[in-house]
Order: sequence, then structure tokens, then C-alpha cells
Amino acid sequence: MKHLTITLALGTLLLVLCSSCSFMDKMYAAQKIDDVATPIHYTTLENYFVRNDVDCSKQQRLIIDNKRDFEAFFGMAATMGGLPTEINWKKQYVVAIILPETKRATSVKPVNVKVTDNDCMVFSYHVKKGDKMSHSMVPFTAVAIDKPASTREMQIFYLEK
Repeated sequence: MKHLTITLALGTLLLVLCSSCSFMDKMYAAQKIDDVATPIHYTTLENYFVRNDVDCSKQQRLIIDNKRDFEAFFGMAATMGGLPTEINWKKQYVVAIILPETKRATSVKPVNVKVTDNDCMVFSYHVKKGDKMSHSMVPFTAVAIDKPASTREMQIFYLEK
């Protein structure tokens, strides 16, 4: 019984270490790509919210290329500050990051979007956490990016700065 417990503990530790290495490798790759990539134009999407029927228990990284899929995650929120940002689905697609639901005031802002010649993109964003609140929120940010001229597959990395 003791050997089984030790074996399970070591197996779990190995699994955790391997997944951490994979995460660190991706962070390292994103940072290296960010260093050599060139900035591209993007439009920050304003006046949207994450729908309340979306599972917000874990971080989600989204690449959305049509209105129907976008509306499955986001709703429009016209405010006194203006209307939701228009998205031209024929010419643009959306890259978004949704953080887990929290009771802490949290803002997520895009920093930049960069791309390399070999179809790697880095979407950099900044997360700012504030005070505790009496209600919960789902922090997110989303940007609209012009679709590339070619139909090659683009590898997208997310980098929190």
C-alpha cells in the first residue's frame, strides 16, 4: 500500500512538472516571437460583455471568425459612452482572452499584436487587479484583426505583460 501511494504521488508530481514545463515553453516562445515580430493594426472591441451562459471557471483563449460563434460568447452593451465596436466579418476576425470569474475589480487591456513572416502571432495583454467587490465580474479583452491575404494557418500565442 505504501509503494502504491508513493508511486501515485510521484506520478502526480511528474504530471504537474511536465504541464508546467509545457506552459513555460509556450511563454518563452511567445516572448521570443514578440521580440522579433512586427506590430500589426488591431481594433479594441468596446461595449461588449461575456454572456452569463458561458463557462467562466477557467481562462479561455478565443479565435473567432464569424458572427454566430462570436455571439455565443459575447453580447452587445450599448451605453451612454457609445455603441459596440463594429466588426466586418468578411475582412476581420476576433482574438479574445476571457479570464475566470472574480469578485476583484479586474481590467484586461490589449498591449499589442505582432506577427512574424512565418505566420506566428503574439497577442499581448495587461491584467490589472483592484479591490474586492460585492459582486462578480468576468474580465476579458477582445480585438478585431484584419484577415490575412493567404489562407495559411496562423499560430497564435498569448502573452500577459
